[in-house]
Amino acid sequence: MKTSRRFSSSPVRLSVTVRFPKPRISIYPVGEVTWGQTVEITCSVSTQVLGGSFTLSQIQGSFRRSQTSNTNSATFKIPNVDFDNEGSYQCQYKKRGSSREFSSPLSDSVRLSVTVRLQTPSISLTSPGAGLVWGPEGAEITKGYSFVFTCSINSTFSSGRFFLIFSDSNITDSKPAVNNSASFSFPVAEYEHQGNYSCVYEVTESTRTLSSTATAPITVIIKFPRMLLVSSVVPVVLLLLLVLLVVLLVLRRRRQTQQAHIHTTVTLKTCNEEDDVSDEERIYMNVETLNTYRNFTKQTGRAKREEIYEKERKMEADEEQSSGDENDHVYVTQMFAEQTVDLYEEQEDIYQNI
Repeated sequence: MKTSRRFSSSPVRLSVTVRFPKPRISIYPVGEVTWGQTVEITCSVSTQVLGGSFTLSQIQGSFRRSQTSNTNSATFKIPNVDFDNEGSYQCQYKKRGSSREFSSPLSDSVRLSVTVRLQTPSISLTSPGAGLVWGPEGAEITKGYSFVFTCSINSTFSSGRFFLIFSDSNITDSKPAVNNSASFSFPVAEYEHQGNYSCVYEVTESTRTLSSTATAPITVIIKFPRMLLVSSVVPVVLLLLLVLLVVLLVLRRRRQTQQAHIHTTVTLKTCNEEDDVSDEERIYMNVETLNTYRNFTKQTGRAKREEIYEKERKMEADEEQSSGDENDHVYVTQMFAEQTVDLYEEQEDIYQNI
């Protein structure tokens, strides 16, 4: 008798797991990258399963980008890098099956470092009023004229700012860049504007401040205006000439006055001399008369005097006869004696003066 056996079977579950190796990552150029430059990051994986996608992500940042590749690598280009692109990056490879997606582990990281190399700006100086002359020691600007400094740069930064630095003081002026340039005007040149000037370009990006190197300085020398010097000297010269002319006229007038005075004095002196001569002649005659009288008196002696005395007594005796004439005789005699004495004293004074 044959017996039959029944075999029961249970379902078998087949599980397939795909494990991708860790991708490799590289960056070009290596090291620091200049602001605005293009950076290439390449991700690759060793696998026979092609047709997957690579994902490049920034570890601390918002950058994330995926790229499908029919090969085992993909290259990501980041143009015009800036400080926002700075940081570390990783790659991952992914492959989607019929019902699920398989992912590789994250790759090692590479770091993107961004640096800024601002070129040195240029500086120029002009004077709209033609008051600028370039000399061996620098720019000579006439006092009172206007002058303008212009700073410019060839840069990709549109939000930069120019600083005009006056090295001989703490004065620093700044203006935003318009079309990569800025102008600094000085309406009136003064002596305190004399010194060295240079330009610096500055950019602020992502809370970072970047500064260029300073330009070669321009030396400004403020000189005194020649026309003003001439205009200030000419009135002084004219005034001096006028004063000199007045002095000459006064001296000439004084000289003429002196000559006239001398002529008058000589004339008066001549007249006085003539009068003096007449007076002297008269005095001489009087003196001669007095001397004659004296000599006569000396020569006659006492006898002559006694004779005169006797005559006088006789005359007195005759005059006593008339009592009415007595007082007149006394008065006449006294007056004659006084006149004689006065004449004698006057002649003596004139003789001493002579």
